[in-house]
Amino acid sequence: MKRLFLAFTLVAGMANTASAAELKVMTVGLVGSGLRTLTANWSQKTGNSVKLVIPPSALDQVLEAMKTQDADAVLLPMSEMPSQAAQFAPGTIRPIGRVVFGLGAKPGGPSPAIATAAAFKAALAGKRVLVNDPATSLNGRMAKAMLESPGFETVKVRGIYSAAAELVRSDADYVITVLPEEVTLSSLKLVGEVPPALGLKIDFGGGVTAKASQPELAAQFLAYLTSPQAAAVWKAGGVAAPIPLP
Repeated sequence: MKRLFLAFTLVAGMANTASAAELKVMTVGLVGSGLRTLTANWSQKTGNSVKLVIPPSALDQVLEAMKTQDADAVLLPMSEMPSQAAQFAPGTIRPIGRVVFGLGAKPGGPSPAIATAAAFKAALAGKRVLVNDPATSLNGRMAKAMLESPGFETVKVRGIYSAAAELVRSDADYVITVLPEEVTLSSLKLVGEVPPALGLKIDFGGGVTAKASQPELAAQFLAYLTSPQAAAVWKAGGVAAPIPLP
C-alpha cells in the first residue's frame, strides 16, 4: 500500500509539472507592489508561473513594447483601452483598481495639512516639487498639468525619472506621484493624498491580448486579480479595488 501511495504521488506530481504553464504579462508601473504579491500567490495556488515580459514600466514604454513583444495579458490605464482595443481579444478587458496621487516629503520633512484643495495649494506655494518625467509617464503628465492650473503659479516643478526615489537625493521639497509608488518607499514620508477635488486618479484594468498563446490561463489570471480575496492585497499596496463607484 505504501509503495502504491508513493507511486501515485509521483505520478500526480509529474502530471502537475506537465500541466504547469508560463504566462507572459506586461504592466504599467503604477499598479505597485500589490501585483507582485498577487502574482506570487496565484503561481503558488495554480502551479503556473508568470513572466513579466518587461519590468513594470511607464505607459509609453509598455505601449511600445506591445508592438514588438508577445504577451498573454496586459495591464493598462482604462483611459487607454479604447485606443488599444485591437490589441485585445474581444470581451476580455476587466477593470481592476484605482490609484490616487499622494504628496511625499523627505523623512523629517514638513507635514502640512492638505485635506482641501485650498490647503494643498497653500502648502505647495513657493515650493520645489518633483513629478515623474512627463515625456514618458502618464502620472507625470497629469501631475504637471495640475500644477500648471490656477493656484499653483509659484510652484517650481521638475520632471524626473523615478521622482519618488529621487526626492531624497534632490533639493526639492516634495514629490507628487501615484500612491503605490510612495507607500512602499522607506526613504519617503507620505504627507497625504492629493485632495479628490483636484481630480488626480487613474483607473486601470487588464485584458487578454489578441495574440495570447495562453488565452484561457490569462483570463483566469485576470479573474484572480479582480477577485474579492485580491482586494486586500491591492489595498495594502495603495490601490483601491474594485474601482470605487462615483
